[in-house]
Amino acid sequence: MSEYLNEDICQFSNDASASSFGWNFQANAGIFLFLKYMPDAADIKIESISQDIEITLIDERKVFAQAKSAQDSTTIKDQKEKFKDAIISLARNPYKDNQLVYISNIPDTFKSAPNFFNNSIIPYNDCLAGIQKEIDDTILSISKNIAKKIKKEKDPLKIRKLEQIKVKVENFHKENLYISTIYPYYGNEKNRYTIIGDSVISFLTDTIGLTRDDAISIKQKLLEHWQLNFEHNSTIKDENKNKKILKEDFTWPIVAFLVDGNFPDIDDCLSFLPDQSIKKEVERIMNDPKSFYHARYEFTNKVLQRYAQFKNQSIGKAIKKPELEFIKEHGDEFRDEFVMLSNGDNELTEYLTKVFLYRILTSNRVVQKVCSAVGVKA
Repeated sequence: MSEYLNEDICQFSNDASASSFGWNFQANAGIFLFLKYMPDAADIKIESISQDIEITLIDERKVFAQAKSAQDSTTIKDQKEKFKDAIISLARNPYKDNQLVYISNIPDTFKSAPNFFNNSIIPYNDCLAGIQKEIDDTILSISKNIAKKIKKEKDPLKIRKLEQIKVKVENFHKENLYISTIYPYYGNEKNRYTIIGDSVISFLTDTIGLTRDDAISIKQKLLEHWQLNFEHNSTIKDENKNKKILKEDFTWPIVAFLVDGNFPDIDDCLSFLPDQSIKKEVERIMNDPKSFYHARYEFTNKVLQRYAQFKNQSIGKAIKKPELEFIKEHGDEFRDEFVMLSNGDNELTEYLTKVFLYRILTSNRVVQKVCSAVGVKA
């Protein structure tokens, strides 16, 4: 009995940080890839039945990605070991019209040109000749190692499985292979998320067309929201209909964050006189991440279409503040959207409805810009 308490005999470790680091890298690699494939992407899954990361493009082609990481790549004895594992996994996926991506945080997997893939996605056909040879030799070595295992194996079922893997590896379509390295990605948050944060900024400025100041102002909140969303997505079973993260759901927080903090004076639109207690409660709800739901495209488009009708019907009328006039006349049409948030409190429901309507109306141009940039119908 005493042996169980003897630290010299009972040596073990509960340190699962390497596994946690791997899950963390997988989620951030998903963000990196989804941003790179936008606006051609339709949806993404983290930890799907098929791969670590699975992106469906709008033409129904697929991007299957294997995400491999190391807490400290300098301690790896064989830099290609994770690449070999990835090839075996990617070889199982259908190759026709699809892309097979190996993404890691290991910068010197290929010795002939270290750092060649840093923060890019490069197809095999565009690789330098030396790297192509390394990839060819590595795939050949995988096949040879499987052949050796088959010779040693006695179990017929295992032999059959190994033979199937060997055939898939030998028939691997290198022209469908893409390689990417996110680097630096190690240590604390500053080093780990620098490139991911830069990718967010580039996406917001280059793809969406925001000013750099606007992009920087929402970058951190947006990145944290996406990280949480992707990490949670990895825990959802693939057969669940909610597994897909649609492009629409991924991008609407951009609009929400751009107008975050805009707490307008809409007292004249209300049927009651609001006091500070209800204003504080509305502000609290608006700052809750769950409230982003009401900035989604479906509801936003519904409001903007109704607002467009109102403006057309108001041509020739002397209306100084059309947004507020619209909210006064038509705000009650959207109350049902906010009853759940207010727990049935009529005054709170009215206030929430009209605050959100005002935010949507005043961010109309931002909505149009985001929709156009990412290929979402406005």
